[in-house]
Amino acid sequence: DLMQNLHTCLRVERFERAVLVIERLRLQCHRDSFELQHAHNAYLTACLENIQASQQDDRLAPYDAMRDWFEIELVQKEFNVEAQILVTMMRAAMAALQGVKQERALRRYAELAEASGILDDVCDAEDFSDDEFLRLGAVLPTLKSRSVHEAEEPIETAKEVPFDPSVQAMPQLTDMPAILEVAQKGMGLASLKQTLSHASPALQSANTPEAMEKANLTPEERQRLLEESASIAAIARWKFEEEHLQKLGIHTTLEARPLGALMWQWYSDLLPVLREEIEACRALLDGPQQPGATDDRLIYGPFVEAVPVEQLAATTILSVMGSLASGKERSSGTYNSNQRLGRLTASLGRTMQDEANAEAAKQRAIAERRAKLGRAPKKTKPKQIHPGYDTEMHVWPSDVRVKLGAMLISKLIETAKIPVTRQHPRTKEMVTQLQAAFLHKTLYESGRKQGWLCPSPDLLHKLHREPVGGLIAKRLPMVIEPRPWTNFSKGGYLNYPTPVIRFSGADAVPRDYAYAAIQRGDLEKVFEALNVLGKVPWKINENVLRVQIEAWNTGEPIANFAPLDPNIDMPPEPNKSDSKARRSWIQLVKDLENVKGGYHSQRCFQNFQLEIAKAFSKEKIYFPHNIDFRGRAYPVPPYLNHMGADNARALMTFANGKELGEVGLRWLKIHLANVYGFDKASLTEREQFAMDHLEDIRDSVANPLGGKKWWLESEDAWQTLAACYELKAAMDLPDPTKYVSYLPVHQDGTCNGLQHYAALGGDAAGARQVNLEPGDRPSDVYTAVAEGVKAEVEKDKAAGHPVAQFLHGKITRKVVKQPVMTNVYGVTYYGAREQVKKQLEEIFPEIHRHDALDHLTLASYVAKKIFKSLGEMFKGAQAIQTWLGDCADRISTCVTPEQIASIQKDDAEGKSILPAKNATPKNAGKTKATGSSLRAEASKQLFRSSVIWTTPLRLPVVQPYRSSKRRQVKTNLQNIALQEPTSIDPVSKRKQLQGFPPNFIHSLDATHMMLSAIKCNENNIAFASIHDSFWTHACDVPDLSKVLRDAFVAMHTEDVVGRLRQEFIARYKDCMYLAAVDIRTPVGKKILAAQKARPTNRGKVKQLQPALIVQLLEEVERLRLINSENPEEVAQGEGLITSGSIFAEEADAEDALTVPIEIVNSRLGEIPENSDIFAASELETNDLTEPVLSDNDDVDITSDDKVAKAAEDAEAEDDAVPTLESLKAKRVKGAKKEQVRKVFVWLPLKFPEVPEKGDFDVTRLKESQYFFH
Repeated sequence: DLMQNLHTCLRVERFERAVLVIERLRLQCHRDSFELQHAHNAYLTACLENIQASQQDDRLAPYDAMRDWFEIELVQKEFNVEAQILVTMMRAAMAALQGVKQERALRRYAELAEASGILDDVCDAEDFSDDEFLRLGAVLPTLKSRSVHEAEEPIETAKEVPFDPSVQAMPQLTDMPAILEVAQKGMGLASLKQTLSHASPALQSANTPEAMEKANLTPEERQRLLEESASIAAIARWKFEEEHLQKLGIHTTLEARPLGALMWQWYSDLLPVLREEIEACRALLDGPQQPGATDDRLIYGPFVEAVPVEQLAATTILSVMGSLASGKERSSGTYNSNQRLGRLTASLGRTMQDEANAEAAKQRAIAERRAKLGRAPKKTKPKQIHPGYDTEMHVWPSDVRVKLGAMLISKLIETAKIPVTRQHPRTKEMVTQLQAAFLHKTLYESGRKQGWLCPSPDLLHKLHREPVGGLIAKRLPMVIEPRPWTNFSKGGYLNYPTPVIRFSGADAVPRDYAYAAIQRGDLEKVFEALNVLGKVPWKINENVLRVQIEAWNTGEPIANFAPLDPNIDMPPEPNKSDSKARRSWIQLVKDLENVKGGYHSQRCFQNFQLEIAKAFSKEKIYFPHNIDFRGRAYPVPPYLNHMGADNARALMTFANGKELGEVGLRWLKIHLANVYGFDKASLTEREQFAMDHLEDIRDSVANPLGGKKWWLESEDAWQTLAACYELKAAMDLPDPTKYVSYLPVHQDGTCNGLQHYAALGGDAAGARQVNLEPGDRPSDVYTAVAEGVKAEVEKDKAAGHPVAQFLHGKITRKVVKQPVMTNVYGVTYYGAREQVKKQLEEIFPEIHRHDALDHLTLASYVAKKIFKSLGEMFKGAQAIQTWLGDCADRISTCVTPEQIASIQKDDAEGKSILPAKNATPKNAGKTKATGSSLRAEASKQLFRSSVIWTTPLRLPVVQPYRSSKRRQVKTNLQNIALQEPTSIDPVSKRKQLQGFPPNFIHSLDATHMMLSAIKCNENNIAFASIHDSFWTHACDVPDLSKVLRDAFVAMHTEDVVGRLRQEFIARYKDCMYLAAVDIRTPVGKKILAAQKARPTNRGKVKQLQPALIVQLLEEVERLRLINSENPEEVAQGEGLITSGSIFAEEADAEDALTVPIEIVNSRLGEIPENSDIFAASELETNDLTEPVLSDNDDVDITSDDKVAKAAEDAEAEDDAVPTLESLKAKRVKGAKKEQVRKVFVWLPLKFPEVPEKGDFDVTRLKESQYFFH
C-alpha cells in the first residue's frame, strides 16, 4: 500500500508527501531491500522529470532540493546508491546547471560511482541521449568512448507474412440503415464516433491509407483517438442534447427531458462539487500532518488527483447509470436495478484506477512523441523489476478504491436531481419539483442488513424507456494491430495498460509466479500465441448487419433478439383470504417480472452490440487477447467479438479472403449444415444437406425476413444466414470454386474436456465416445447420454414412477448437453440440476413453482440419470479425476518446511500458535465445544499452500482459492464489508479440490489451442479460437485439421500426468500433510487408541499448543531422528510411538485413507448422497472445509469417504416406486446420513501413484476425421 501511495504522490507531483511515505517505508523495510531501492529510484526519477518539464530559468530550485535530499538522505546515511540513481542525478545536473557548476556536479557523481565500482555501469547506461553523453564525455575524458553514429539496431517490427495471391481484402458495401433508438438513446457508440469526427473531421472518411495520409491522420492516431475519447464523447453528447432543448425553448426542469440532457445537468452540478473536494484534499495534504489523523481525504486524496476532474465526474455518472442496467445478478439469478453499495463502490474505485493508469499511459505516449532524440534507442532487454511494481499498471489499495468510490457516489447522490411532476392534492394542479435521482437505503437480504443505491421510481421509469446498458465503451475493437505482448502489461491497447493474465483478488502469489516466469522468458510461447490471435484482421459482415438492423427495428423476437414489448400476461390477483394462493401468486408475479427484466437487459446489450458493429462496419478491426490464470485466451474488448452469442458471431468475418477451391467449397457446405444443426451426420451427408436446401438458401438471402424463413429454423440462426449469403454468392459464379470467401469455417471438438481425459487415461471406451477413435460416422456423446437417460425413463415409467411418466418422450439432446459438457469441468450435481431446470423451464413454461411436479423435482430426476449414464461411460476419466483430487487434498492440508521451522521457533520461545486476541471466543459459555472449535479454526490457518503446476508451455498456474474473513471499511456513506483473500489467508480446501481437475483440463486445452495457433501462423493459416472451437478459411480446413491433430498427439504422447506428479514431488518437498484415516480400519483403531492414551492436561496447567500442533512437532522430530546420521538418534527416533509411526508400520495403511467429500461429489457422473435435498448453501457457500482435529476432540465426524461409498454401493437399492407426496417430502425433510468417524495423522507429503493407463493409442486420432469437425 505504501508503494502505491508513493507512486500516486509522484504521479501528481506531491513530492513532500512522497518523502513522508519513503520515511515510513524505511521504518518497515531493511535498508538494502528492493522496496527501498525502488522507492529511492522512483522519487529521484520523478524529480528529474519535473526538472525537465520546467522552463530553464525555473530548474535550479527543484534541482537543489533533489541534490540536498540525495546527499543528506542517501549519501550521508550510507544507503546503497546504485548506478541508476547516479545516472538520474547526472542527467538532472545537465538539465539544470551550466558551466563550472555542472562540471563540478558531474565529477562528484562520477567519483561516487568509481568509489562504488559501478562507473562502467553508469557510463553504459542507455538513459543518456547522445547529446548528454557528449557533454558527459567532455567533462570526464576518462569515460569509455561511445560513437554517436554507431550502428543502430532496427526497431523490432511485426514479421512480414509472405504475399499470398489468394488472399484478398474485403470489398466495401454501401451505407447502413439507422438502428431503432430504443436502448442507449444518444449514448451509444454513435456519440463516440461523432465526437471523434469533431476531433478530426477526416476521421470518418479516413478508411484507406491514402485517405489517412491526405487527412494527416495515421492509423495509430485514429486508434489513440478511439481509446482516449469515450468519456469526452459522452459529455459532448449530453451537452448537445441539453443545448438542443434550450434552442427549442424547453425549460430545463421539464419531466420529459431526455436522459442525455438530464445527465448533462448532473455533470454540470457534480463538476464544481468535485473540484471543491479536490481542493479540500490538497489543503489537508499540504497542511501539517497530525499524528493519528483518520480523515478519509488523507487516504484517497493523493489518488483522486491522478484522474482529470472532468473524467472523474463523467465516469462516475456513466458507471452508476451503466450498473443500473447491468443485467442478471450472478448470485441470485434475478434482475435488480438496485445496486449493493459495497460492490458498486469497489467497482467504481477499480474503474478510476484504470482511468488513472490510462491517463498515465497517455501522458507517457505524448512525452515519447514529443521527445526529440538524436537517435533511436538501442533494443535492450526489459529491466528487472520486482513483481509487486509494474511501472505501467498501478494497483491501488482496496481501502483507497472503496473510500474513493464511496466519496464519488455520495457526491452524485447529493447533486443528481430529476424533475418529477405530480398533481397537487389540494389545488389539483400539475406541479413539477426536482427530487433526488438516487437514494441510499438500508435493506435486508437473506437476513443480513446491506446498504443499497436505489434509483428513484421516476428515474427507473425513464431508464426502462431509454435503457443505458453498457455506457462505457473503453475497450472497443482496435483499428490497428495490437501491440505485441512483451511484458505483463505491455501489449494490446496503446493507452490502456492491460494485464496479460487476468487475476482476481488481492493474493500476490499468482502474480509473483507470473512475473517470475516472464522475467525468465518462460512465457515467450504464450505471448507468441496471443500475438497470433490478436493480429487477425476482422470485418463486420454487412449483409448480416443489414438484416439484423431490420429485424431489430421490428421489435419482434427474431432469432435470439429479445422482444421490444414482451407479451407477458400477469395472473389475476387471488382473494386476500386465501393466504396460500396469494403467496403462490406473489411468487409467480416476481418470476414474471424477472423475465421482463431479463428481456430488457438483453435488449440493452444487443442494441449496444449493433451500435458498435455499425460504427465499425467500414473498418478493419482487431481483438487484442489476454488469458485467465489457467491460460484460456479471451478477447479484451467485451462488447462485440467472435466469442459472443449467435448474433455477434454471425457479424464476424475475416478481413482478408481466400479463394475457395474444390476443398473450400465442400467445407463451406459442411459448415452451413453444422451451424444449421445437421452436424451428427457424416461429412458427405452434410455436404449433400446444403445442396438439397439450395433453394431455401437462395430464398433466405433474397428475402430473409419475408420469405420462407428457413434459416430461422436452424440451431444458430444468424450464423446460418451468414453461411447462406456466402454459399449463395459462390454458387452464383460460373465457377463457384473461384469465389473469394471471407467467412470463418469452424472446427469444433467433441466435448474437448472428455477428449483430454480419454487421452490421459488411455480410455478406449471413452475415446470412442468423443471421436478419438476413427469411425465412418461421428460419435456424439450428448446423444449417447440422452439415449441412456431415455432408457432409464422408459424403465421407470413401466414401474409407475410419476416423474418418468411425465417426462416420457420429452428428453432431448439439448436437455442433457450442458450438464454433460460442464461435468468434466467440475460442475457439481447441484449445478447440473440448475442447468437441466433451465432447459425444462423452456420446454414446460406452464409449470409453476408450487405445482406438484415442479421444475426442480423434474430436474433432480433427470440430473441423476445423466450422471449415472456418464459414470458408466467414462470409468478412465473418473480414475484420473480422483487422482487429481487426491493430490489437491494433500496439498491443501499441508504445511511447508518454512512453516514448520516457524512453529518450532515459536514453540521453543514459549509462544502460543493461537493468537492472543482469540484467547476468549465470542460465544464463550454458550457451548462446550467453543474452546475446541477455536483451536480447530486456528489449525485451519496453517493450510496456506495452493495447488500450483506448470503447463506444457511453461505457464505457472496458481489456484487462487482462499478463505478470508470480511473486514469493515469505514466510508462517508456507510461501513462496507470487504473480503479480499491474500497470501496469508488459508486456502479453501473445497475449492482447491473441486477446482483442480477442471482447471488442469482447462490448462491442457489452452495449451493445445496455443500450439495450434503458433503452427498455423507459421503456415500462413488464419486462426481464431473460442476455446475448443477453431476458425479458419474454408480452403484451409484440411491444413488446420492436421495442425490440430498433430498438436494434440504431440502433447499427449508425453507422460502429462506422470510429469505433473514429478513436479508436485519437487515443489512440495519436505512438506507434512494432515491425513484422515477411517477408524473402522485396523490402522485407524490403533491410531485412535494411541491418541486416546495420551496424557491430558485437565485440571493442570493449560497446554501451550493445541494437540494438533503438538502432534505435528512430535512427528517432525521423529522423522528428523530416524533420518539422522547419528545411530543413537536413529534408535531414539525408532523408539518413539506417534500416530505417524503407527501408520508407517502398517502395510496397507494407504487403503485406510478416506476420500474427502469434495472429491466424491465432483467426480465425473458422481451423485452426492441426499441429492434430492435442495440446499442453496451447496451452490453459494465459499468454504465446506472439514474441521481438523482439536486438542479435546480426537475424532472428526463427516459424511463421505470411499469406505462409506463402498458400503453404500453394496446396499440393495430401494425398489419402492415413489409417489408425488413422497418426492416432495424427501426434498424437504431429507434422509438421515450415515456418519463416518475419522482420526487424523501427520504424514510426510507423498503423492499417490498415477492410475494405470489404458490401452488406447492416442496416435490413432490422426486417422479420425471427426476428432474436430
